[in-house]
Amino acid sequence: MPNGPSSKGYLGKREVLLTMDQAIELQDYLRVISKYKWLIMFCTMLCVATALFVTANMTPIYESSIQLLVNQSQSYAAGYPSAADAYQSILMSERLAKTYSQMIQSRSTANKIIEKTGVSLTPAELINKINAEPIRDTQLIKVTVEDENPARARLIANATGEVFKKTVEDIELNGLSKKSRPLISITVVEPAITPSAPIKPKPVLNLVLALFIGLASSTGLAFLLNYLDTTIKDTDEAERISGLISLGQIPVIPKGKELIVKAGPRSTAAEAFRMLKTNLQYINFDSTIRTVVVTSAGAGEGKTLFSANLAAVIALSGHRVLAVSCDLRKPRLHQVFGLSNDVGLANILIGAVSLDAAIQETEIERLDLIASGPAAPNPADLLESARMQLFLEEAQRRYDFIILDTPPAILVTDALVLVSRSDGVILLARSAVTTKHAFLALRGALKKVNARVLGFSLNAVSSKHRYGYYKYYRYYGQGQKSYLESASAKAKGERISA
Repeated sequence: MPNGPSSKGYLGKREVLLTMDQAIELQDYLRVISKYKWLIMFCTMLCVATALFVTANMTPIYESSIQLLVNQSQSYAAGYPSAADAYQSILMSERLAKTYSQMIQSRSTANKIIEKTGVSLTPAELINKINAEPIRDTQLIKVTVEDENPARARLIANATGEVFKKTVEDIELNGLSKKSRPLISITVVEPAITPSAPIKPKPVLNLVLALFIGLASSTGLAFLLNYLDTTIKDTDEAERISGLISLGQIPVIPKGKELIVKAGPRSTAAEAFRMLKTNLQYINFDSTIRTVVVTSAGAGEGKTLFSANLAAVIALSGHRVLAVSCDLRKPRLHQVFGLSNDVGLANILIGAVSLDAAIQETEIERLDLIASGPAAPNPADLLESARMQLFLEEAQRRYDFIILDTPPAILVTDALVLVSRSDGVILLARSAVTTKHAFLALRGALKKVNARVLGFSLNAVSSKHRYGYYKYYRYYGQGQKSYLESASAKAKGERISA
């Protein structure tokens, strides 16, 4: 990489692109959270509600504790202990504290406590209530008792100290004379008191934990569901799996404004179609693309509205355009323009009418329509006939562009019949509806017939997914010229090989 202003400019652009990529990744995460926000909210509130219910029905637990000192008595020569003797005595007391902590929680000690206090508990139940732990680097043992009754917790804690102190004395004096002095002694340095407030449950802590667990688990579930969702959600994903270039993405078109380039010329959707037309111009720089097939993998992906608006936006730019409804099974193109379907393509292909008799003028200047006409029992045969070829040749003499609206290419063969007679194909995928498997199947079907795929467009992108428009601006705004020049070079004269 050469040094100088150009290299600095390159590095600066690269840093900007990296920052944009990071922003896009963050937007992807936010999109998933936004998509599943109701699931996240429901699961979180369910966890919080469960925590409230459980906390409200929990029995309060009180805690009372005492501290025991383990002391080792020694006799020393000359009346004073050496430093080493004193240190060894302390170490021994610490080890004894650990040992005695285990002895306090024994069955024999529990039996003696029950006998002394008269509490109605079994030894196993009492052991579960008592916890004895040596305090680190000391000779102290902390005995803690948890119980539903605060007074009984204090009673058991103090009784534990008295019982264990007597137990240690009995062990030390076993076999010695009554005048002998035990070497190990237990002293209660801090007796138990009656607790004033329960230690369990802790409502605030439980709610905070429930909120955290609910958010974490529901967010994880949202990302899992998003991972399991096999539909195409953005152009990057479609480009990655298909190897095709994106011609642009179309937002959701409002009901009642199907011909959006006419009904809402300043809308985001209308601007998206104008951008799509511009992208096609980059690919069609040598004016070899005049007849375009619009198809998709499945039904309900918006091919008809897409075809109508694409034809309209090209016509509004000054070209003569013919929109043809090649869906002879379930035609809808005439409905978008509010025209009749009594006479159309089917009549032309059976030789019943001429081209002039089937042409209908639309409300868009320089845009004409040929409807599908009456339903035909053999649509694929009609579209593959010699009359279809003659029809297209005559239409190309009269019009600059011909847009063919076709049925789904995976469901029927009608579109595949027409691709060999067209100059290019635009694939349509509906955001969050078209599956990756169906899109790849469509791509494979077009490869087999050597279709010239111009690219794809992602349709019905929700306006709340702002990240999509951000990426759209990145590709077709900042880097439009370089991106589409490479795309047009890739598409120029190429046909997809099998």
